[in-house]
Amino acid sequence: MIFPLSVVFMLLIPNIGKTSSETRLPIHDGVGGEFRAESTLGRELSLSEYRGKVVLISFGYTSCQDICPANMAHLGSLLERLDTLAEDVQVLFVTVDPENDTSDRLKEYLTRFDARFVGLTGKREDTDRIAALFLLEYDRSHGMKLPTEYNRAKPLAKHSYLYSHSQQIYLLDKEGRTRALFFTGSPLDEMEKDVLALLGEGADSAALKSSLRVKK
Repeated sequence: MIFPLSVVFMLLIPNIGKTSSETRLPIHDGVGGEFRAESTLGRELSLSEYRGKVVLISFGYTSCQDICPANMAHLGSLLERLDTLAEDVQVLFVTVDPENDTSDRLKEYLTRFDARFVGLTGKREDTDRIAALFLLEYDRSHGMKLPTEYNRAKPLAKHSYLYSHSQQIYLLDKEGRTRALFFTGSPLDEMEKDVLALLGEGADSAALKSSLRVKK
């Protein structure tokens, strides 16, 4: 069942920053789902390959000059804070400009923030399907062209279309279920707390449990 984006915001926003050892993040049915797309790993990748890891998904494009770089830098800072626990966390970046954002271009762009990030591209219908799963809104802005002369991530193109797109970052648990929603500038303390809560779910390892206690 697909809900209007405004309804999703009402469901998800109140839960941001309220995670504690006594509180479980809710499961948001109808937001997200299995998908498969070309990736910066040099092959098609499916979301299910990351079962057992916590996943953060962001949408955008390499010519974006404000929201996307801010989100990627923010997620890079989050992984740094998680330290060794970041091994159990994966950041995925889905382009809304697949015509221009090839896997090679995405890889070059994402490496500027963190080499562990994985980018997803493919055909326009692939992007549309993934966006629909996550109730993401995006649109090419009236055919407006964005100069890329000073954008180091786009050295092979003189222009790229400007896109408007939602800025949310989706937090998925080890089963691939959407559990929380972040935005550009969401406090890192709150993001870290929610990620740690999901890492701790079903954890049998005493070492992991000890690490979670230290982080908290």
